[in-house]
Amino acid sequence: MKIINRVILIALLTIMNACAQEKNKNINSTEQINNMKPQEVTSGNVVDYIASKVKIYDKNPLYAIRPLQNSCVFEVLINDHLAYKNYDLKKLATPILINHYILKSGIQTITYRLYPLEDLMVDTYGKGETINTLLNNTSMNIEVIKYEDVKTGTRIGDEILVEKHESLTKKGTREFIGSGLPYYEYTFTFEATVPYEIEGWSNGQDLTKYDKKELEAVVLKKYAQIKQLYLEKNIDKLVQVEYLDKSLREDISDYKDKETIKRYWDNYYADVILEDKQFQSIEGYEMQFFGNNKIVTFRHPVISPMDPRLKGEAALYFLNTEDSGIIIANFKGVYLFLPEGKPLTVENLQIL
Repeated sequence: MKIINRVILIALLTIMNACAQEKNKNINSTEQINNMKPQEVTSGNVVDYIASKVKIYDKNPLYAIRPLQNSCVFEVLINDHLAYKNYDLKKLATPILINHYILKSGIQTITYRLYPLEDLMVDTYGKGETINTLLNNTSMNIEVIKYEDVKTGTRIGDEILVEKHESLTKKGTREFIGSGLPYYEYTFTFEATVPYEIEGWSNGQDLTKYDKKELEAVVLKKYAQIKQLYLEKNIDKLVQVEYLDKSLREDISDYKDKETIKRYWDNYYADVILEDKQFQSIEGYEMQFFGNNKIVTFRHPVISPMDPRLKGEAALYFLNTEDSGIIIANFKGVYLFLPEGKPLTVENLQIL
């Protein structure tokens, strides 16, 4: 019996020691993640790293918008960053979360850009005519709503109306103020209170001050770099060049949990490792500026693009064929900014 008890004791001690070592290993791993520098982040630890930077506060407010348009297509910008676009006739059912365009508490801007329907009625219903200007009954209504705390709910019953905007009409009439125009833009503000503060593009340079051809050439080289990394499936380099900064801003501001962070990462990873990526020529684009001229991107025009299917879409994209035989277009919305004090080079341009 004594021999048996001794054997059991040794076995128990061995198990306890193994558990202690595993616990220490986990502690060290957590410490390593917390002390990790951004340049040390790889595909193997990116989820843990981002999750370690997300904080949960006493209150975790979320802001959203609910736009409702009539007789137009449109874009919505939050703090001059493109947040949503709709180039068809559908009406939005669910609100659009906008926290990742709110860098800190204070006054925020909302800009909407309205465009005429062009051939949309003909293409959708097979009748009608080409409409090249905004109509008398064109309108845009936007509700800004707040959810007090993401932990307590984001259902309709949890919504708090922060601001309600209705597009202007001509004095003494119900006619849209921009009727007859090929394009209309309007900006209004609301106040937000958030528990975080993110640098984002706030420290960027005014890119319109650079020579346009010089800037265009550098951006094209940046696009070529990203394209090559996708073709090489160089996931670790893409984490550094494309994924990390953008995801940190979005995940911190949306208070995402680790499970959600991993789900987004898995979707991104699946795009990178696709075998059949057929990148298309970068042509027919416009160089556009956002973020008070601190952000630059290449997009196809909203009005009269070279291919109607490319209306307002990113200039960098690839096609791939699914198992079902359906060809899917994967648009890589690349928004770039140049930090203050940095010269204009491919390496210094950062993706938001």
